[in-house]
Amino acid sequence: MEGEGGMEIAFLGLGLMGSRMAGNLHRKGFGVRAWSRSGRGVPEGLTGVASVAEAVRGAAVVATCVADPAALREVIAAAGAGLSAGQLWVDFSTIGPEDAREIAAGLAGAGVAFVDAPVTGSTGGAQAGTLLIMAGGAPADLDRAQPVFGAVGAQVIRCGPVGAGSQIKIAGNLLIAAMLQGITEGILLTERAGLDPRTLLAVVQASGFRSPYYDFKGQAVIRRDVQTHFSIDLMHKDLRLFLQSAALSGLPAPLAARLEQIYGDARTAGRGDLDITATGLP
Repeated sequence: MEGEGGMEIAFLGLGLMGSRMAGNLHRKGFGVRAWSRSGRGVPEGLTGVASVAEAVRGAAVVATCVADPAALREVIAAAGAGLSAGQLWVDFSTIGPEDAREIAAGLAGAGVAFVDAPVTGSTGGAQAGTLLIMAGGAPADLDRAQPVFGAVGAQVIRCGPVGAGSQIKIAGNLLIAAMLQGITEGILLTERAGLDPRTLLAVVQASGFRSPYYDFKGQAVIRRDVQTHFSIDLMHKDLRLFLQSAALSGLPAPLAARLEQIYGDARTAGRGDLDITATGLP
């Protein structure tokens, strides 16, 4: 079945985010051929395929949502001869800006345009189709991607050329890691002092540094809720991407370096697949 605007979409990567995004594309009327890198089942309504090459063959748009740059390169290599000139590749993964530019250059050789479009909004936003999309690419390519963006997100911010979306995303995730570490340490100290940590949240949310994020994650920290929406493994990867980009720019990044160590320690302790809520908990 062809979807909105005559698009047939190959969706590659059906993890916590990708499965929900692919489902929204199907519900919005797109024809979706889906491939799961991890071997997870294909959500109801999607057409499951056995290989990446089969998924991408003849698709107007190829969309990916995978764990890291290495996984994305593996998927692109597996697409192989299934790709054809004129296709648009929209990557919803979080990769580094340098990776995005290198991948775009490689795909351009096959006549395939590339847009880096990392998202934020966690699994709830992916389920509801309300993600925020940070898009990098040529204006004409972003225009072509807009129907796909509209099916999975509520807002698109055009950040600049290819790589710009990824650059903004890793900077945003550094901020998320810092905010979560701060609220977690504050809650733990408040509890240790014998006070109700909900009082801390009330003060924070009545102040100039209030944020919806503190309600979402602060309440989870109080409940010790570590159900995975965004894993420690993935945040650690994003912090490493930030540090790599900072090093290439000659920028000292001491906060990012310390947070990367904290997340690395959490992974060493066996918490990598838990939600980032678990990072600062004893």
